[in-house]
Amino acid sequence: MKGKISEMENGELENWTRRQTYLALGNLLNACAELKIDACPMEGFESEKYNEILGLTKQNLNAAVIAPIGYRSKNDDTQFRPKVRKSLAKLFEIR
Repeated sequence: MKGKISEMENGELENWTRRQTYLALGNLLNACAELKIDACPMEGFESEKYNEILGLTKQNLNAAVIAPIGYRSKNDDTQFRPKVRKSLAKLFEIR
């Protein structure tokens, strides 16, 4: 595996690394669900600022995705609202 990775060009390596991050993210989300811990994966954040704050650039690392985890506030009344589920016919176009 190390040999294959060392043969990758920068763009290809960056793409592969990003996909590996999402595999780890999936494991994090599964573990949180099993432990009944809330988690919310997010993109669209300013990765440069995360890199700076966490010192990632100095380690030649880059934030690709973030996932805050924790327990919701007991004072959050929205957690008791009923779930909204759409029918399959509304979600998918059946041909």
